[in-house]
Amino acid sequence: MKKLLCLFIFLLCAAPFFAHSQPSDVKSLETSVQKVIQRVYKASVYITPYDSINKKATGGSFSGVVVDTAGYILSAAHAVKPNNLYEVTFPDGRKFRAIGLGRIPSNDAAVMKIEEKGSWPYAEMGWSSSLKKDMPCISIAYPGTLAAKTPTVRLGYVAETETSEGFIRTTCLMEPGDSGGPVFDMKGRVIGLHSKINLSLEDNFEIPIDLYRKYWSSLIRPASYVSLPAAESFAGDFHASALKAESVILNLAETLQYTESRMDKSVTVIKSFVNGSDRQILGTLIDLKGLVPEMILKGKSFLLSKSSMVGDEPLVELKQGVTRIAQVLKRDEDNDLVLLQVQGKINGGIALKTVTSDSVTFGKVGKFLVSPQPIGNGVVGVLGNTQFAIAKGPTAAYMGVNTSLKDGRVVISMVQPRSPASVAELEVGDELNSFNGKPVSKMEDLSLEISKHRPDDTLSLQLVRSGVPYNKQIVLKPRRLNERHIAYRFTDGRSERRDGFKSVLVHDGKLKPAECGGPLYDIDGNFYGINIARVSRTSSLAIPAATLSKFVKDSGLAGNLQTPISDI
Repeated sequence: MKKLLCLFIFLLCAAPFFAHSQPSDVKSLETSVQKVIQRVYKASVYITPYDSINKKATGGSFSGVVVDTAGYILSAAHAVKPNNLYEVTFPDGRKFRAIGLGRIPSNDAAVMKIEEKGSWPYAEMGWSSSLKKDMPCISIAYPGTLAAKTPTVRLGYVAETETSEGFIRTTCLMEPGDSGGPVFDMKGRVIGLHSKINLSLEDNFEIPIDLYRKYWSSLIRPASYVSLPAAESFAGDFHASALKAESVILNLAETLQYTESRMDKSVTVIKSFVNGSDRQILGTLIDLKGLVPEMILKGKSFLLSKSSMVGDEPLVELKQGVTRIAQVLKRDEDNDLVLLQVQGKINGGIALKTVTSDSVTFGKVGKFLVSPQPIGNGVVGVLGNTQFAIAKGPTAAYMGVNTSLKDGRVVISMVQPRSPASVAELEVGDELNSFNGKPVSKMEDLSLEISKHRPDDTLSLQLVRSGVPYNKQIVLKPRRLNERHIAYRFTDGRSERRDGFKSVLVHDGKLKPAECGGPLYDIDGNFYGINIARVSRTSSLAIPAATLSKFVKDSGLAGNLQTPISDI
């Protein structure tokens, strides 16, 4: 009876912690974001050129938004051509044909119209003249790296109401595929359309909505304007005074610091040697009570992490400077998961028994998510979509060097950062003598030999540096093809294994690759899954909680466990 009373008191105190410890302005902002999504999501459309001869959509997708019941769609001029046909797909899967109308390349504004008659979901046009710096805004578009059939949400704020080039600069992350996609204010009105980016994640440039109002009569006629057409006057925003800056959005991680500190008890650092180099990734402490007999769990602790970043003899950092060897119990290559056992009991962990289904419905999209870190503030983002699959992209093996001829010798002229060549400490000026015993006499000899190999093959180079011969073993890595756009060169970088998943969640938290492997929570303390990859400029991926639970249940855990040695 005493134990039951203690348990009741604990639950009474602990249960409302997350629900009532959030700053009210953060919860209010989260609620507002979700209301906007519910209101305008159906109007955000996926667009591809349409081949009328072969009766099918062709490559080169982009985004847009329907803004009235007549079927007018706003998009970007660099994606739309007058009188060309396009296939428009709504989030519910319905497909219709549209025709390109007017475009103004100088400000990147363009309009198209659905050809069929119908009643279309639409979003209202707002006023870019009403914008205020630090005002929250929401992107609902179709980033190309995800190839999801429904639009993905990202949250940001207005960083500049008007740049020197006449664009709006926001922090809503953007990449190819998003072009022409809408950005909304907190009243659910379109304030801008995605246009372009710079290298910085803070530089996302939107076409101001007022330009569409100003040149509307010209834009609804099929023409491409070399110079600006005649401008029109339009009424101002009657609700401008209701729009406001919200300083809380400028640093959500700092605002949620106390909440995140309660979550970071389940995250730790894992260090190991993988494919010739030292790697570091995060791990998630899990509680297996109810899944495995108590007698088997005694004196042991268990973690889940990202398999491709964990070697065969990993070290788990229990606290700063204190590590312990972990045993690899099971790997799941499809989901890039690894299950680890550490001798000794570490208190805490996520109770996987309570996970019964993923239940990440559309109503959850837009919820604020926290990725706690062992040191410092967590990474905060919003849930961008429901579960979807992300196909495996085309890859090729690469080493990461450019070469040139110098006095008849092939020498390294460039070493790509974070490439296999960089890891192996090759340097500009090194002379290449042979590759797997084959002489290198022409620049194409090296690329031709690499093309015969697959990622993760280990190859032998014979080189000369300052007149001194030396040898190096190089482990080739995968390189995704057709990814030369500036969007793929952002500072944080992408995870090496980032695709080929059957079911993932996506959020816009700016995780570095080494910050994957840790848990993902909402701000009410609900566990959503484990961060598995930074997939692109706009998106991080997580393996859903129910997939983790199934992996552990199917792992044959009881037969793999070792005898405990001590408690921690």
